[in-house]
Amino acid sequence: MRKLSASVYADPLDLLRRFVPTPFKAVYRVGSHRVTFQTNDIALFPALPLEVDTVLSGVSDLEWKLIRDLDVPGLLASPVVLVCGVLTVIEMGTACLVAFDHERKELLGFIGADVDGPTHREFLVPFLWRMINDALSPASNEADFQTSLSRVGQ
Repeated sequence: MRKLSASVYADPLDLLRRFVPTPFKAVYRVGSHRVTFQTNDIALFPALPLEVDTVLSGVSDLEWKLIRDLDVPGLLASPVVLVCGVLTVIEMGTACLVAFDHERKELLGFIGADVDGPTHREFLVPFLWRMINDALSPASNEADFQTSLSRVGQ
C-alpha cells in the first residue's frame, strides 16, 4: 500500500480544484529571487536553500503553488509549452499542468499522483525554473538556480 503525504481534498462543487488547501509552506532563496512555495503534499518541496532573511531589498518575489492531485494517474510526458502574452502554460500529459503568470510572478500547477519526489526534484523543478527564467527576462539566468542547488548539500 502506498503511503501518501498529500492532504486529501474532496469537494464535489470544485471540480477544477481551485480551492484545494495548501497547508505546507516554505520560503526559498534562489539568486535574486525569493520563492514562496505552497503545496498540499510535502513530497513536492524542492531541495533548495530556505530563506532566512525576512527583509530584503531588491529581491524579486515569486509565488509557487503546486497541488498534488491524487485522482490523476500517469507519469510525465514530453512537455508541450504554450506562451500567450503574459501567460506560459506547460502540459506534460495527464500528470502535470502548470501555468506561470509573468506579470504577477505566480506559478500554479497540478501534479499527478504517480509523479514521485525524485522525478519532481530532479526534473520538474529545474524545468519549471528554466521556464520562469526565460519568461521573466534574459537577465535572470540558470546560474542562480544551479548555485542554489549546490548549496543544498553543504
